[in-house]
Amino acid sequence: MLLRDIVSKLSLNAIGEVPDNLSVSGMGSLQAANNRQISFIVGRKYVKYLAETKACAVIMDYESLKDRLLPDVKFIILDSKNPYLAFAKATRLFYKGQEGIRELKTEGFIDKTSVKGVDTVLFKGVFVGSNTVIGDGCEIMNNAVIGRNVTIGNNVMIYPNVTVYDNSKIGNNCIVHAGSVIGSDGFGYARDKARYVKIIHSGYAILEDDVEIGANTTIDRGAVDFTEIGAGTKIDNLVQIAHNVIIGKNCAIAAQTGIAGSSVIGDNVTIGGQVGITGHIFIGNNVIIAAQSGVVNNIEDNEIVSGLPAFPIKDWRNSTVLFKKLPELFKKMKEIAKKRT
Repeated sequence: MLLRDIVSKLSLNAIGEVPDNLSVSGMGSLQAANNRQISFIVGRKYVKYLAETKACAVIMDYESLKDRLLPDVKFIILDSKNPYLAFAKATRLFYKGQEGIRELKTEGFIDKTSVKGVDTVLFKGVFVGSNTVIGDGCEIMNNAVIGRNVTIGNNVMIYPNVTVYDNSKIGNNCIVHAGSVIGSDGFGYARDKARYVKIIHSGYAILEDDVEIGANTTIDRGAVDFTEIGAGTKIDNLVQIAHNVIIGKNCAIAAQTGIAGSSVIGDNVTIGGQVGITGHIFIGNNVIIAAQSGVVNNIEDNEIVSGLPAFPIKDWRNSTVLFKKLPELFKKMKEIAKKRT
């Protein structure tokens, strides 16, 4: 793409002359970009790489970094108040999706009672059960299994080896990465003396519009109702979401998080990696949960928590400082006790 077209599409402010014929081949990091690529910088941590980068243009917040720039920078500055967002949008300009892979398609099996929309592609090894409806412009890749009575919206991308159980509902513009399972049985058993009796889960799983599910993530269906992932929510790889969990809109959940059954999570919640959330609790809107926290109680709106059990992060930081000082305090206590004896 021409750089001037990128500047226009992203509504960036170019500082420095943009040649009419300067063509850009893609994105690169400050360290690795070549002179046909553009890069970006957020904050001051990576300023040291600006002097060495070969990128032809760099997206940045110019006001916050201008005092750290050399007077003879060799790249064009693309000014943005939110350079990370501008970078994200720039990557989408260069993304060609699965256009090349489409040529490898062979018709997967689809039950005669099911329907697929216009321009929807089923790759080799795909199986679609009965009474399922798949919208327009979808790509369902090799060896994916779509069960019975499933509803899939428009422009959905399902990568290889995904399993979508019966009765699941997937909205528009969703992405489900390889190996993930949508609508599996929940971990529900009743104790009968020395053995467990399995609870048959008759519910289903819902992904609303614009949800993305990482690789090898599992979302269990409801026991009798449903498990729901709200619109715009992004879930990383290796996440476990149990039966009857309700997750709100525009949440971000990092890898190896586990959420136990029937917990309710509000909108715009950010959950770090390896967080454990117990069942049957409520987490409010705009909450941030730091990595490796263990959540065992309800959390109010707008809280930031950390630790096991999780509590307000300011208190957690103070506690961590004190914890580090325990050996020193213990030594002093022993010295005081010795003097008294």
